[in-house]
Amino acid sequence: MTDILPPIDFSQSFCVMLHDVAPIYASHVATFTQAMAPLVGNAMTAAVVPCWAGEPLAERDRAFLERVREEYANIVLHGYEHFRPAGGGMVSAIADGKDEMNGLDSAETDRRLTAGQEILTRWLGQPARGFIAPTYNIGLATPERLARFGIEYTVGYGKVVTSTGQQLPLSSWVWDVSPIRLLCRLGYRLGEVQYRFRRRALPCVVLHPLDLERGFLPQIVKTVQKLVRAGRKPVLLEPHAGRTSASR
Repeated sequence: MTDILPPIDFSQSFCVMLHDVAPIYASHVATFTQAMAPLVGNAMTAAVVPCWAGEPLAERDRAFLERVREEYANIVLHGYEHFRPAGGGMVSAIADGKDEMNGLDSAETDRRLTAGQEILTRWLGQPARGFIAPTYNIGLATPERLARFGIEYTVGYGKVVTSTGQQLPLSSWVWDVSPIRLLCRLGYRLGEVQYRFRRRALPCVVLHPLDLERGFLPQIVKTVQKLVRAGRKPVLLEPHAGRTSASR
């Protein structure tokens, strides 16, 4: 089978991904777009949650979704509701119950993947080819299972894995690790360490709406500026994800 991911020069590239894209965070998404577009254009990935906290996308959200489709060249599925429906554990406690895929049985996992793809198709024109599990915990949403729903790759914290077995290493900056602010700062520091020592990994700047409320936007902008100054170009994980531009 043909590899899904495009060839990438790790020394000359980086990627930007915005998680938790949902109408409840419309103003946050707009702020990130305004901050990032001068640096990377629309060469960004929007991880869309189709039914945030049980509220599915609807006609009232059309304007928001049209902006997302225009301003983000790649759209992936980010869980279904994002929140874990029952149970818990260490990850759930740290992530404030947002580890949706953990604890789901196979039938419920399939139901949410089916519903999520249907909603994205209805409101964004096509199903997602990529998947990012909330808190990167895939549960039973393995690459093999995702392939049944037309999803060709899943993005994790440290790597991308495709349905064909291809892997792409990532070094990720993540600020929204937990409501515990110290862990958010640690997420940034780990990104810095990976950027320095994981030379064969693609740098990935991971954004969340709550980063704004916690005051991390200046640090995020400086991180992207550092990558641009180093001569790196923003890339997408899908070779034909959509129209991209270097600046606006």
